[in-house]
Amino acid sequence: MTGIDFFDVDHTLTQRSSGARFAAAAMRRRVFPLRLLIVLPWYSFTYRLGLFHPRAYEKGFPYLRGLARTTLEQIARESFDRALKGDLFPEGVELVHSLRAGGRRVMLATSSLDLIVEPLAEYLHVDGVLATALEFEDGACTGRLAGVPMFRREKKDRVLSFIAGEGVPARECSFYSDSIYDLPLLEAVGAPVAVNPDFRLRRIAHRRNWPIKEMSTARPASQSPGGRR
Repeated sequence: MTGIDFFDVDHTLTQRSSGARFAAAAMRRRVFPLRLLIVLPWYSFTYRLGLFHPRAYEKGFPYLRGLARTTLEQIARESFDRALKGDLFPEGVELVHSLRAGGRRVMLATSSLDLIVEPLAEYLHVDGVLATALEFEDGACTGRLAGVPMFRREKKDRVLSFIAGEGVPARECSFYSDSIYDLPLLEAVGAPVAVNPDFRLRRIAHRRNWPIKEMSTARPASQSPGGRR
C-alpha cells in the first residue's frame, strides 16, 4: 500500500489564516462580535513568533454558542469562495494534484476547525481531513471543542494513529508544514518537508537536510502540474 502525504493548511497551502478568513466572513454577517478585530491580529502575531499556546483553543469559542451547524457551514463556504480560495499558493494546489495523479493519497492535517477547511478539502479533492472539531448538540454549537485541539503533539498522535489504522508505515508518509509547532509530526514521518518555514523550522530543516519548499503567490511560468516533490 502506498504512503499518505499530509499537508498543514495555514501558511502552507494558504497565504493567510483560514480561521481569520472565517471570522471576517462571520463579522460581515454580524454573527461574531467586532471585538475580534482587536484579538485576531494578536493571535496571528503570537502564532508566527512561535508563542501561541493551545490554551487559547482549550477555552473553546463561547461566541459560537447556539449557532446552527448549517449557519457555520454557510459562513465557511462563503469565506472560502470569497477569500481563502484566492489565498491558495498555486504551486501547492498543483503539488496536491500531482501527488494524487501519481496514485498517492493526500490528506489535510490542521489545527484549524474541520468545518472551516472542508470547502478547501472539496476543492482540492483530497482524501480526508484531520482537524480540530467543534462540539454540537441537536445541530447547535455548544461553544466547546469536541476533544482536544489538533496542535503540536496531538497532531502527531492523531496522524500516527490514523496511518496505523490504515496499515501504512510512517516512513512511507510525508508531511508538509511551515511551522515549528508541527515539529513532532515532521520528525515522525519518513519525508518531512518545510514549506515557507518560520525562522526556527528553517534552521532545523537546514541542519537536518530536510527539503525546503518556497511557495510563491505567482504561478511558475514553466512548471508541470503539481510542481516538484
